[in-house]
Amino acid sequence: MKVIKPILLNLILTSVAFGQRAEQPKPETYPKNAFQNPLEITNYLAGNFGELRANHFHAGLDIKTQQREGLKVKAVGDGYISRINVSPTGYGNAIYIDHPNGYTSVYAHLREFSPEIQAYIRKAQYTNETFKIEVNPKPSEFPIKMGDIIALSGNSGGSGGPHLHFEIRDTKTEEPINPFYFGFDLPDTRKPSILGLYAYPIYGDVNQKTSRIVVANGGILSASGALGFGVKAYDKQNGSENNNGIHQINIYANDEPIYTFTANRFSFGEARAINATCDYGDIQKNNSWVYQGFVKEGNPIRVFSNLKNNGILEIKDGESYKIRIEVTDYAGNSSTQSFTVNGKEYIDSAKLPETNPMLWNKENHFKSDGIEIFFPKNIFYEDFDLAYKFSNNKHWVGDYYMPIHQSYTLAIEPTADIPTAQLDKAIIVREYQKRGAWKKDYLTTELKNGKLVANPKDFGVFSIMIDNTKPTITPLNSKANSQFSQTNGIIKFTIHDEHSGINSYNAYIDGKWVLAEYDQKIKRLSINLNKEEISVGDHQLELNVKDEKNNTATYTTTFKKIS
Repeated sequence: MKVIKPILLNLILTSVAFGQRAEQPKPETYPKNAFQNPLEITNYLAGNFGELRANHFHAGLDIKTQQREGLKVKAVGDGYISRINVSPTGYGNAIYIDHPNGYTSVYAHLREFSPEIQAYIRKAQYTNETFKIEVNPKPSEFPIKMGDIIALSGNSGGSGGPHLHFEIRDTKTEEPINPFYFGFDLPDTRKPSILGLYAYPIYGDVNQKTSRIVVANGGILSASGALGFGVKAYDKQNGSENNNGIHQINIYANDEPIYTFTANRFSFGEARAINATCDYGDIQKNNSWVYQGFVKEGNPIRVFSNLKNNGILEIKDGESYKIRIEVTDYAGNSSTQSFTVNGKEYIDSAKLPETNPMLWNKENHFKSDGIEIFFPKNIFYEDFDLAYKFSNNKHWVGDYYMPIHQSYTLAIEPTADIPTAQLDKAIIVREYQKRGAWKKDYLTTELKNGKLVANPKDFGVFSIMIDNTKPTITPLNSKANSQFSQTNGIIKFTIHDEHSGINSYNAYIDGKWVLAEYDQKIKRLSINLNKEEISVGDHQLELNVKDEKNNTATYTTTFKKIS
């Protein structure tokens, strides 16, 4: 966090809008008995609402399905299907039901829809000749009664194993709300676990250090300036050993509340603010998740309350502060640890001059030889000084251990050694370190006014490469004249692109487009000959896979359908 002198800190803490955050509805205001269980089995959770995930808070409940697919998924209440989504990533196969009480239920990672819904979505896929699709039926097309079977559970999209992802949203705002508030909570007698306590010097020092330190339960610290606090914790519900998220965190200084976090409700536009609510650098370096019990100026998420000075404790010389951190689950089980901070005199130190100051609540621009960057307003969580250097044809922009809330515009002038005819194949590459290893992201890149333009969401080391490499197509169970039957009727491929990424995939049997289902997490493309009603006899298959730079791979073969 940026070092801020006490006078400026006081100005910020009294002027930002966090003290005027809108009150979230109380849990008791939500209807407790309006909905039924979406499955016919006892619910055990692999993930809960607000659980910490990469770049987002989890928006619902991950309900275990006994490590298998195919369980009946039922509508939790009366209503109508308002959205059907099919995607190789994210929620995979998903259904959204709008209910007359103003809420929407969401069912994701489904294996397949009920026959009527499946026929509807299949028709749309064929009309648009695409596997990935989203449709919004009219309210009269799919009226639903509580208990109707709408799908079978599965593992589609970005799922890490068979389960049902279930959400309750506000229909008007589409904001996900903790399903526990609607009566989907479980028997829970287990206290949350606290794995670590931390102190963060905002300015000044703690135990003579100016960076985060680990604090022992019952420990005594010596500090000056201002401190924020953090806690590493998780929760488990009965019947499951998964490490889930905390429902509420309270921090007290001398028994006075200075910070409360509650996993209650948020918008998807706010969810990326997990990177400012947790210690982002620790996540990226060590895959360690610490809730930071203080709120940065530009953090927009509405999960905080009881804030005093945004959770930052200003230390006075000679005074002592008892810090108590309490973590609580929805059932009311809680764990508490505490420590003492003894204040000492703060000695202001000289501050290095800023070269590229960035303000969180303003638009910011940066320009240097060969590069131009536009940062929209409110994409940063705090003010900072942007570091930049150019070395070995690479632009080092900012600190890749610093989080950013939204994308920005990065424009790089291509170097003279890139032929003009190859510019349409150029992509911007972002390099960064994660858990001690260098990683690469290949950004969607356009050529605009002679510059290569991308919209990254993170800082890093940026350079240009030319992508002339076609995607790869690897048949898994077919070769020329392979035979398929009713019991063995799925042709499978692995498709992959090393650089710019797969843009589209199209399969044709005897010259006619057929549906090919894609599971991106395992790079699996499948054609179900039985579903496609391919007749008995000899056929020709053509598969085309195109990447983001229009490099196209084509695979052709013949096969025989024998039954």
